[in-house]
Amino acid sequence: DPVTRIEGHLRIDVEVDRGKVQNSWSSGQMWRGIEKILEGRDPRDAWIFTQRICGVCTTVHAIASVRSVENALQINPPLNAQLIRNLLIAAHSLHDHIVHFYHLSAHDWVDVVSALKGNPRTTSRLAESLSEWPGNGEKDLAAVKAKLADFVSKGQLGIFTNGYWGHPAMDLPPDVNLLAVSHYLQALEVQKTANKVVTLLGSKTPNIQNLAVGGVANAINLDNEATLNMAKLYQIKGYLEEVKAFVDQVYFPDVAAIGAMYAPWL
Repeated sequence: DPVTRIEGHLRIDVEVDRGKVQNSWSSGQMWRGIEKILEGRDPRDAWIFTQRICGVCTTVHAIASVRSVENALQINPPLNAQLIRNLLIAAHSLHDHIVHFYHLSAHDWVDVVSALKGNPRTTSRLAESLSEWPGNGEKDLAAVKAKLADFVSKGQLGIFTNGYWGHPAMDLPPDVNLLAVSHYLQALEVQKTANKVVTLLGSKTPNIQNLAVGGVANAINLDNEATLNMAKLYQIKGYLEEVKAFVDQVYFPDVAAIGAMYAPWL
């Protein structure tokens, strides 16, 4: 108490008898009070406030809120508005899955310090057997290992502080740990790419600004530089293709490989 790796504070109570868990309880310990903030306000403004409940998963709260008002008023948004919302949700979901796996959850399964024992050459061969991702080269992995060694030599792990490094329950071999840490760092850039889509359509992120009850506030004119046009749509398409390549060639193989090593936990 609190449990880390989540967007907020969580408490876990466990009842143990003779070394076996008999019962458990989880409870949220952070009251944000959004429901109190909304009292007495115009429901058309609710989506602006509800997305502030979280600094990471903002977009889905905004869209869920505006949909709730539309359902109550029996309003059906036009097709183009729904397509823009769908693109927002898709890009936001890609961002959230990448961040959750690599930057929130992976520290409980990947031993960052053990990665220093990994061999960049054999790690690269392992990675090449899983996918053709260009960021898995021997030089790339050697650079990651050198960066980690620099952290450790200074006695400051930076973003990797407060891990359970060396814990006997961490089963990944050094090469897999090195590969996972490399992908952790690459994922920092990829999640930014997913968020660029949200920014282009939602005006900013976190906390998009383009929703309205009944639709969206995006002006559409395929021939106007100041609106959502073909150039911006192709830009969005390019960003999504970049993220898709990472998901297909890095994220999916990592989830499968790390999950297989921790099969008893699944």
